Amino acid sequence: MLLTKLKTTSLVILSTVFVGLATTSCESSATVEDYVGVQTSDPYDPSKPVTVTKFNPTKGSVGQQIFIAGSNFGNDSSMVSVTIGGKQATVVSVKNHAIYCYLPGAAYDQIDGNKLFASVQVTVGGKGQKEQTGKAADRFEYERKMVVGKLCGRNYEREEDAVWIDGSFDECSGFKNDGVMQFSPYNHDQLFVVYDQEPHFGTVAHGIQLIDLKEQTVKTILPLSKFSNQRLRTIDFAVDPFMYNEDGTYAYREVQSIDENGHPMTDEEGNPVMEKTSFAPEGWDLTATPDQKKWREHLIISADNDNSQYRANSVYIVDRDPNGDFGNNSVVRQLANYRQCNGASLHPVNGELYFTSFTQGEVLRLDMNKYWKTILPDTLGGLGTSWSPYVNDNLYNASTESSSGSGAFEKLFTIQDTNWEFQIDIHPSGKYAYIVVINRNYILRTDYNEETKKFSAPYRIAGDMSHEGFTDGVGLSALLRRPYQGTFVKNEQYEAEGRDDIYDFYFCDSRNDAIRLLTPEGIVKTYAGGSAATHSDGNTYGNENGELRDFARFHRPTGLVNDVHRDAITGENTLIFYILDTSNFQIRTITMEENLEATEGNE
Repeated sequence: MLLTKLKTTSLVILSTVFVGLATTSCESSATVEDYVGVQTSDPYDPSKPVTVTKFNPTKGSVGQQIFIAGSNFGNDSSMVSVTIGGKQATVVSVKNHAIYCYLPGAAYDQIDGNKLFASVQVTVGGKGQKEQTGKAADRFEYERKMVVGKLCGRNYEREEDAVWIDGSFDECSGFKNDGVMQFSPYNHDQLFVVYDQEPHFGTVAHGIQLIDLKEQTVKTILPLSKFSNQRLRTIDFAVDPFMYNEDGTYAYREVQSIDENGHPMTDEEGNPVMEKTSFAPEGWDLTATPDQKKWREHLIISADNDNSQYRANSVYIVDRDPNGDFGNNSVVRQLANYRQCNGASLHPVNGELYFTSFTQGEVLRLDMNKYWKTILPDTLGGLGTSWSPYVNDNLYNASTESSSGSGAFEKLFTIQDTNWEFQIDIHPSGKYAYIVVINRNYILRTDYNEETKKFSAPYRIAGDMSHEGFTDGVGLSALLRRPYQGTFVKNEQYEAEGRDDIYDFYFCDSRNDAIRLLTPEGIVKTYAGGSAATHSDGNTYGNENGELRDFARFHRPTGLVNDVHRDAITGENTLIFYILDTSNFQIRTITMEENLEATEGNE
C-alpha cells in the first residue's frame, strides 16, 4: 500500500509548473516539423490498443524534451494527452508511433529513498471516439530544480488596477513601488518591506508592510505619516545589547563598578562596589525566550530628504510598541540627520551603522554603542544624556583624533560619483561590503579594517560607469541595468572546497528583469529571468513561473532576500528566495519545486 507523503511547511509554494515550448524568432519560418521530421502518420484506431514501449531520455528536469515511442497515437495532437508523474506535459508533435513533449514541473508521483520517479501515460481519444490509455512499464526518474513561483499578490494588465489590499496571501495586492525587504533577526517568519516613491513620484508611497510567512498574511504596520510622509529607501534591523523581561521592561544584573581607568572599584573595607546594569552578558540571547529577545530588535529606516544645512531626517530608528509589535504606537526616533540618505546597514559583527548621502556621494559611520547608552537609564548603566542625531554637530575626525559633541559620527569616504543613488550590502562575515550604485549601473567593493572597525575607500568590482546593458562576464566587462537590493547566499561547493569566502552575492538587476549573481572572484552571471531569447515576444519582462533561465520572467524586481525553509519532500532545510517583483505586483519565490501529492514506495 502506498503511503501519501504530506509534510507541512510554513509555506506551500509550488505545485505544478507548466513549461511551454520556446518558439522561434519572428524572422524564422522554422516549425516543429522541421525538427521532428515530416512523415506519413496513420490516424488513431479505437479498435487497437494504445501502447507505450519506451521513452527517451529516461531522466531529466522541468523543461526537458521527451520522446515517447509506442503505437496507435494517431496524428491529431488535440486528441492526445500525456501525463508524467500525474502532471500534464506540453505536447509538441504527434505521430502514430512517436510523441514529442515537454516535461512539466514537479512531474513525479513516487519517492524511493532520495530518488523521485514518475509514471508515463499516454491517453488518446475524444471527438466522439473511445479513449484509451497506454502506460510505460518503466518509470521516468525526475531531477528537481530550483524554479520561480509566486508567494502572494495578483498580476494586473493595468497598473491602476493594482490597488493596495492587505489580507491573506490569496487576497492581498499592491507591491507596485520599488522597495527592499528584511527579515526580523529573531523571527524569520516575519519579513518586512519598505517602499520608495519610484516610479510614482508626486504621490506618497505605501506604508511599511509585514509579510507574515507563518500566518500567510500581509499587513501594513507603519503608515508614512509616522515619518512625515517622507521618501523612505531601505530597511534593516539593529539589535541592542540589553537584557529584557518578557513584558519589555529592562532586566538587570549586579556587576562590579569600574573606575575611569578601567579598574574594579572597592569600598574602604575592600569589598567590591556593585552596580546594576542592563547590558547583557555574552550569550544571553542563547537562553532568552523569544518574547525576551524580540524587544532587542529595532527597525532602521533610511530616508531621502534634503536640507542644505545637513539637518534633514536621514535615518530613523523604530522601537516595538507596548504590545511587542511594530505599529502605529511604536516610538520613532531620529537617529541621524544629514542629507538624502539612500541606504543604511548595520555591521553584522560589530554593530556599527553605515549610511549614505546622495548629495556628496558620502559613506558615513555611526557608533551605535554611543546611541544605546543614551536610551538606557543611568541607574542601569546608561549615560543619562539625550541623543543628538545631527551629524555635523557630533563628528569624529580621525586625522586629528578630535571630536565635536558626542563624536558618534564619522565621514569615511566618497564614492566615484556624486548625486547618484547607492545602497550598502555588508557580507555576513563583516569583512567587506558591496556598494550598489543603482542608476549608474555598477557595484563597488569596500573592505573592512578589523582594527579600526571601519570600511575603507571602495573600488569598482562589476559594471561599467558609462554604459548599461545585459552582459555576463568578469568584473568591469559585465554590464548591468539598474541593480538594486542584493543578498549573500552560502555556496556549499565553496564551503566543501575550503575557500575563504563561501558566499555569492545575488542581486536584482531591475531594468534587465533578472536576478543575477556576483561571485567572490568578481564574475557576474544571470541566475533567473531575463529570458528574452526564449520567448516569442522578444522581451525580458514577463510574469511566467517555472524553470529559471529559459522560461521564468520578472518585471522590474527590486527587493531580494534569502532564507531556508523545510523542504516538503526531503524534510531538510532548503534555500528559498523572496523577490519584490514590482511591475508584476507580486512577491515571487525561487526554491526547489515541490509536489505534495507524491507517494512513497514502489507500485
